[in-house]
Amino acid sequence: MKHRAINIRKGIIIGALYLIAVLFMLPVLLTVLKSVRYKDGFSLQGYYELFFNCFPFYRMFWNSVFYSALITAGTLLISLPAAFAFKFARFRGKNLIFVIYILLMMMPLQVMILPNYIGLRDIGILNTPMAIVLPMWFSPLGVVVLHQYMREIDCTVIEAARLETNSVLRVIIFCILPQIKTCLAAVTLLVFTEMWNMVEQPLLYVNEDKYRNLSAFIARPELYEPGVMLPASVVFLVPSFLCYMLFHEELKKGLKY
Repeated sequence: MKHRAINIRKGIIIGALYLIAVLFMLPVLLTVLKSVRYKDGFSLQGYYELFFNCFPFYRMFWNSVFYSALITAGTLLISLPAAFAFKFARFRGKNLIFVIYILLMMMPLQVMILPNYIGLRDIGILNTPMAIVLPMWFSPLGVVVLHQYMREIDCTVIEAARLETNSVLRVIIFCILPQIKTCLAAVTLLVFTEMWNMVEQPLLYVNEDKYRNLSAFIARPELYEPGVMLPASVVFLVPSFLCYMLFHEELKKGLKY
């Protein structure tokens, strides 16, 4: 009887999880279905209009690719040595600074929009691609996740390496990177997805459409033909979906700790 009750409870939990998954997937499925419907039948007219008559889409799509790739690469180059320093370096106020990093990561983006705007205006890079790229390079997400993962790595390897070399760069490359590859892949996926979805920065930090990304395209449907919005939304979903399908195992392992 007890075993049966456990199985029933487990079945209820699994059923509830499947139901939640379906509810989360429902908007995506409806978007895909609506994008191939025209009046009362199946039609790819919206995709035809998007790919052959809506030329701003291409510029904004490749802007999204450019921003996401560049910001992800810069974030990793900055986050890795910063996380290494928080783990192994000894300096006054280290714990306090790391707590500040966590607080910044928890803050809504809207809180930082105005200070970032003022700073970008003062250094004269508003309405340029760097206005979007530069603030995001210093996002605390990568530092916090990598630091938490580094807490579980084998420190004896680091101590042995420090007897052979004084180069921090060599220690990071040959001792740290092999131990955190899965976490690095997870951070890459998280940062890329976040940058692919950013919308406030392209709308506020630049004034010209030639610098804006695909999120900004979808956020302003009144400027384009209504029929292209749903197909554009489907195209917008594809890169994030592919990244997750290709690297979901690395994501689970990288966030294990």
